[in-house]
Parts: sequence; C-alpha cells; structure tokens
Amino acid sequence: MLEGAESAARKHIPPAEISAYASALDGEEARYSQWTIHVNSSHPNYKLAKWEPVNGVYLGAYVLQNPTIHYSMAEFNQIAGKRHASFFKYVGYGEPFPSEWVREVKAEGAFPQIAWEPNHGLDEVKDDAYLRGFADAAREADVPIFVRFASEMNGTWTNYSGDPERYIETWRMVYRIFEQRAPKIAMVWTVLNVPERPIEDYYPGDAYVDWVGINIYNVKYHNGNLKERSAFEDPLQMMDYVYNRFSRSKPIQLSEYGATHYTVTDDKRDNAFAISKINRLYMNLQELYPRVKAVYYFDVNNIEEYNEVRRINDYSITGERQLIGAYKQATASPYYLSRIEDLPAEGNTQGAVNQIFTYRGHIFEQDGELYADEEFFSRILQVDVETLEDGTVQLTRRDGVMPRVARVPFLPHKIWSGYKVNGLFPLWRDINALPLDMVTEELGYQMNWNGIDIYIQE
Repeated sequence: MLEGAESAARKHIPPAEISAYASALDGEEARYSQWTIHVNSSHPNYKLAKWEPVNGVYLGAYVLQNPTIHYSMAEFNQIAGKRHASFFKYVGYGEPFPSEWVREVKAEGAFPQIAWEPNHGLDEVKDDAYLRGFADAAREADVPIFVRFASEMNGTWTNYSGDPERYIETWRMVYRIFEQRAPKIAMVWTVLNVPERPIEDYYPGDAYVDWVGINIYNVKYHNGNLKERSAFEDPLQMMDYVYNRFSRSKPIQLSEYGATHYTVTDDKRDNAFAISKINRLYMNLQELYPRVKAVYYFDVNNIEEYNEVRRINDYSITGERQLIGAYKQATASPYYLSRIEDLPAEGNTQGAVNQIFTYRGHIFEQDGELYADEEFFSRILQVDVETLEDGTVQLTRRDGVMPRVARVPFLPHKIWSGYKVNGLFPLWRDINALPLDMVTEELGYQMNWNGIDIYIQE
C-alpha cells in the first residue's frame, strides 16, 4: 500500500531508540499538515469542465451492497436526511450498459456514476461494437453520466496496471469514442491515494480527462495488520498530492470515501473514529479544498461481502444512529448539492468563471521565512519554472506585455507525506522549496499571511 518505502533515518536507528525517535517526529509532522495557500483573482480565471458546478459539491453515495437499506437510494436519502445528487454502480467491462439502474437513478432525481472496470485487462478494450454500443446506450439514457473508467490503475491489484503507455493509449481511444457518440458523458480518471509515485505516469493528459478522481479510505490498520497502524491518517492530507497536482486544471472528485467504525483486526467498535474522520473531511472541503466538486460515501460493510480478502472493515453508516447523525450534520450545508446544476445539454459551454484555488501541505516556515514547493508556482500560479546551470530557479510570469521574472536559490527539503511505514516511520516527500514572499513580490502578486492561511491575489 505504501510502496514498500522506508525513511532513510529508520535504517540508522537502534531498536532501543525507536520510541524516542517516533515521539520526536510528532511535532515535526504537525508543522507540515495545516498550511493553506488561497489564490484569488479579480477576473475570470477558469473554464468549467463538463457538468462542473460553479460552486458546491455534488453529494453522492454507493448503496448497492447495503442490505440494511434494501440497496435503495430512496431509503438512503431518507435516513441521511438529504437527497443525494448522484449514486454509482460498478460495471465490469463486457457487461451491458445498466439501462434499468440508470432509469432508477433518474427517477430518484439523481444522475449516475458508472465505475467501468476492464477486470480482464486492457486487451479486451477495443474500438468495437461493444464499446460503441455502450456509448450509444449512454447517449440514449439522456442524462448526465460520470464514467469512471479503469480506476486505481496506480496500484498493483488491478489487471490493467503495469503498462502506463498502453493504459494511456486505451483511455484516449475510449475518451474519443464517448466524445463523438455520447456528449453528456464526463469521463473521470480516478486513482487510489497510494501509491503516489506511479500516478503521474498514468495520466492521459488534460485534453482527454474531464474530471480527476481519487479514492480514499480511513482505516485504523493497513492490510489487517495490528503493526501497521494508520488511525493518524488525515483524510484531507490524503488528498494533497492529487489535489495539488490537478486542481488548477480539473475539478476533483472523491469517487469513493469511507471511514471504518469496526475492524476485525482488533475486533473493536469505534464510532468515534469514523465520526472524527467524516467531520474532518466533509466540514472542511468548502474552505480548504474548494476545487473538490463531488464526493461519494461508500456505505458498505465489507465484513459481510463476498470478497474474503476485503472482509476487514465496516464502512456502513446507515445502521448506526451516531454515524448517520454525524453524516447528516456534516452534509447539511447547502454547499452539498442535491441535484445537478441546470446546465446545457453538453455540460458546461459557458466562458471562463472565477474560481478560488488552494494549495495544501507542501509549505513550511524556516527562520521566519515561508517556503513552498516550486510546483505550487508551476501548477497553481501557472508560471514558467526553469532550473538554471548555476543552481538557481528562474520563474517567469507572462502577465501583460512585459513578463515578470524572479530568480532565487531553491532549498532542498523533505515534507511529511502523511503516511508511515508499519504505522511508525514517516514517509517524506522531497521538494525544491522556494521563498514564498520573495517570489510572489518579484512576480507582482499581492500576498497576505494570516496565521496558517496565506492569501495571494492574481
């Protein structure tokens, strides 16, 4: 799950000193998890993606494996106290388009997400009658649909991982067919939050992706192992890598989210754990992650499922009064949308709108100076970044007739990723850090610093 990585420091620490080492790092890790840069603009700065709301989050869920609510969208809505805008269903590649289920979703006043999985590998995905027929059936359904094709390819557990070039070629072919035959389809490219390293290799490119998705689960132990403790993992921090990389150009979808309240690993029920994670996620998206535009709760008790390997955690909330109460409160805000916005038939065709962009986690303070990863400048501020022969970094902002240029030394630095090996040893990300105040001033941005919030005006 965590790429088999270990921090270099671990290899040089005697066993007797491990506890002291872990304790000393607690304060270090906390320094990197809460900073937020908010980028505002006085003018339209973004063109909406297909079916993307200007503001707010489509509230979604998965209910088709929950017998306690009779697999019913209507019962889930009633128990949750709020209509959900979208529901999803897994469909194996080669299976027919789920027309009847799509009609049921429409009847409930929602729109569908289809998690379409080529479980027998990419060889089965061809430009043939099946693929074109699936696209035609999606068009005939006459409803906006998210198609989440071949997700979690960054892991080793899918039969379509391991060959990024082949994956990208296949994805682009599927995307082109849907663009031609089913214009109401928005294709969602979704990864699991870990491992991070392969994610970039599988990205098909902005021209072939409508939304970027991520699947996140909060569990108390990884892999059902008591030694791999993970209760500390923050659902917000688990988004940072994908969010920081893609949110400037694409809306972000939490295609699946679940928090366990019972695990067979320690045979303990812990509603407080699930409640804290649900609150942490849903109550902070508007302020800290405004580019997240859809989130789906995974209302499933995996312990009772057919797949024996996954019989570890119970993510369902509808059978627990405390949990459904917390979920109801966390999603009560009108920011969580109950229906798709009234948009043109092909999704959004309007011009640019104004969006707030945020950047999280790769920021730190040293000797009174704030530093941010150089990728903040290239990804979020969209300035040109070039490392020169003398080891300095040159940044160029092409705003107006004359470009603005800043040239600064970079500081090699390690940022905690939010994960640990065996629940103890932190995993770090290597970044090239640049002085935030100096760079923004030289590039002509206005910056204000208020506690752990930094505001930059484009």
